[in-house]
Amino acid sequence: MSKNLFRKRNIGLFIKVVIAFVALWFIYHEVQVKDQETDLSFGIDFLLETDQLPYLLGLVLLMLINWTLEAYKWKTLIQHIEKISMLKSLKAIFSGITIAIFTPNRVGEYGGRIFHLQKADRIDATLLTIVGSYAQLVVTLVTGITASVFFIPSHVGIGPLTPLQYKLIGVLMFGVAAFLVVLFLNTRLLTNIIKRSPIPQRYYHYAEVFQYHTTGTLWRVFLASLGRYMVFTFQFYLLLRIFDVAVNYADAMMMISMTYFVMTAVPTIAITELVTRGAIATKFIEILSPNVTGIVSASSMLWLINLAVPALIGVIFIFQLKFFRKSD
Repeated sequence: MSKNLFRKRNIGLFIKVVIAFVALWFIYHEVQVKDQETDLSFGIDFLLETDQLPYLLGLVLLMLINWTLEAYKWKTLIQHIEKISMLKSLKAIFSGITIAIFTPNRVGEYGGRIFHLQKADRIDATLLTIVGSYAQLVVTLVTGITASVFFIPSHVGIGPLTPLQYKLIGVLMFGVAAFLVVLFLNTRLLTNIIKRSPIPQRYYHYAEVFQYHTTGTLWRVFLASLGRYMVFTFQFYLLLRIFDVAVNYADAMMMISMTYFVMTAVPTIAITELVTRGAIATKFIEILSPNVTGIVSASSMLWLINLAVPALIGVIFIFQLKFFRKSD
């Protein structure tokens, strides 16, 4: 073994150990230091009670379905640059969550995924991963816009507008939502836009990745994103009911959609998402129920099940990352 290869392996191992340590520390810090603010320990103890275990198992199963759908999305998007199995894609997803847990706006998630690939160009892989993230963003915006159309007249008021005028605004908002979906299904247009932009010509080939997928493939990615959204919003609703927040499904979905809609405009790191989402969810859902403790507990448990637990699982797969290749 050459000294250069030996040095790279040691550097790679050091980076993996640092990532694992930082992720574990961040999770521990959030659970311990923020416990009083989020009632995390109360929620954990409650869900571990014998009569709540079936619900807990159901929530964990939904978490696995959620991230399996994300793994399917990513596998579908990168198949043109490297074919991987669903298992490998799922390992990459969990690794990405581990790094995302302590990076701003989860940007570390991209690195946690692409360093699992053997041969694919990492910039191409990053761009395709962004396409998947954009699909999820479009779903959040579309559902948020739809929810706001019903939320505003019910809980804010339409002000000086007449009902007819508000209906026309509602139609316009639905049009914006439809446009966002159409825009995603035509991401190939980005290739021409990038090539016409004032960037060096040697980078033009990266724009070609946006032409890899047919509309049918992008539809599958969009529907998988919608499936994910339906899964984790249902988890939220189920947790609200478990913690005795008396809301019906339709009203809960409106408020949960508004919560995620607002969160898209709030820069966070995944570790602070617990407090951010809890605060925003409380503002919306307490309109329907005065059980603030239950709302905060539900939000806390959703963070723990959907982010903290997968991040812990991902620590195992961090040690399978390949920061250096033989050609490097």
